[in-house]
Amino acid sequence: MTDFNTDVMPLKNKFYRLALRILNDDAEAQDITQETLIRLWSRCATLPSAADAEKLGLTIAYNLSRDALLRAGRIHEQLDAIDEALVPDTSQSPIDTLAATDRRHFLRAIMARLPLKQQTIVQLRDIEGKPYREIADIMQITEEQVKITLFRARQTLRNAYKKNDTNEL
Repeated sequence: MTDFNTDVMPLKNKFYRLALRILNDDAEAQDITQETLIRLWSRCATLPSAADAEKLGLTIAYNLSRDALLRAGRIHEQLDAIDEALVPDTSQSPIDTLAATDRRHFLRAIMARLPLKQQTIVQLRDIEGKPYREIADIMQITEEQVKITLFRARQTLRNAYKKNDTNEL
């Protein structure tokens, strides 16, 4: 049996990050996170483990976010609406820090141009570290489709990044 406070509540940030990645709106992502937690609350007693709660929660957050986009009829324009506060890094020179910040912004811009499915799979696999099987279950596609979509997304990111590097030389 899964305990809501110890097993589910620590996962809320994962649900929020996924919703924010898809919706690009802080308020909507918070609403989706809250709705996800409410739905998990009602099913918590029937979930055998925290891993099951996480998987179900990510599935709920993904579906609710996708449905919100469809209802609003809007296109995903940007990867991240909220920029993280930059903490000064004294180990790098200011020029290196600025270059690293520019690379992050550039990669976010490239990610924002990827189709929603590719963005979500990159988020779940490369940022959240989820296995292929779990991503397939969350997105209700085959494991092979996850691998192909991830390959294409990474290839697009790599090509755009290389193209940008050669343009700056």
